[in-house]
Amino acid sequence: MNRLYPIDEVTESLREEEGWSSTIYKCSENKMSLGYGRNVDPDGGIGITREEGEFMLANDVRRTIEELENAFPQFGDLDQQRTAVLIELGFQLGMPTLRKFTNMLGGLWAGDNDRAADELLDSRYARQVPARAARYAERLRS
Repeated sequence: MNRLYPIDEVTESLREEEGWSSTIYKCSENKMSLGYGRNVDPDGGIGITREEGEFMLANDVRRTIEELENAFPQFGDLDQQRTAVLIELGFQLGMPTLRKFTNMLGGLWAGDNDRAADELLDSRYARQVPARAARYAERLRS
């Protein structure tokens, strides 16, 4: 049987009833929720699907690129390898933190890729995630 459900009406009603939150909040049942009431609580929440995660990641990468273009006029002059590393760092650290990597960025803008790599390795980030930082440093050098 092919039954029609009032999906549009229900969706609109839930938008109005639940309200939107771009950040995690606790609902009336003290469960962590997101968006229009999506239960993402570790204790029984539904979280997000892989497809939703992929959609979010693609949007986050696009947003990070825009932020890098706005923050650093010379960003577009880098080759793809160094551009990719900066996008990944911007995604992971956020722009306010990435902007503090002045010595690494100075090396990149000057075309001194070894200096940029060394400065990345001489950071708190590298102490927190040493293997990842080493991979990024190698990509900056190559």
